[in-house]
Amino acid sequence: MGTCTIQKVTTRTGLLNFVAFGADTAVLKIVDARCQSFLDHWRTLPRRAGQIIPHSNDYLDQAPAELMPAVFIHEVLEDGLLVRFMGTKLVERWRRDDTGKMFGTHLDDAARGRLLSVVNTVVNHPCGILQHGFLATSAGRQAMFEAILLSLSVEPWQPKRLIVYSVILDVLGREEHRSRFAAAGERCWMDIGAGLPSYPIPPE
Repeated sequence: MGTCTIQKVTTRTGLLNFVAFGADTAVLKIVDARCQSFLDHWRTLPRRAGQIIPHSNDYLDQAPAELMPAVFIHEVLEDGLLVRFMGTKLVERWRRDDTGKMFGTHLDDAARGRLLSVVNTVVNHPCGILQHGFLATSAGRQAMFEAILLSLSVEPWQPKRLIVYSVILDVLGREEHRSRFAAAGERCWMDIGAGLPSYPIPPE
């Protein structure tokens, strides 16, 4: 996998440590307790016959009130991601509600294709993604965020679903908000019971 190095990224809340293997794959560590709680809850949900991921209905029936404000749920369609649920903290962070809209319409065709390819791996393999990326804020700086991407099972006739939980690791000012994605940062596959994909996550 290449040379193992420890990298340190300074945020306004402290140092973030992760292990990087070469230039194209990385093994990250969850650093925010809320992200860990989200993953733990997803893991404890019941599995229906033949499934290694929880059903969307079971997740929604047992959705923790303290986590849902930072949750995105997308339907994975042939031409992109349809936002089915956008938590209130995300609406506040983005200063808009994209529920019922296509996600990533500001991206060019190539970028949307890469995004959809990665998401299709998550829902079809299935596997997860842990990401430490950066947002550009309204104050003209970058803020680091942590996100976990997982899949939810659905009925055979329904579009597959992606669930995303994300938190900003930096402290934003009182009037400061997210303005756009700045950089994908570091991302790694997560093994949720079906092994890891044999290829690295492509760069943005």
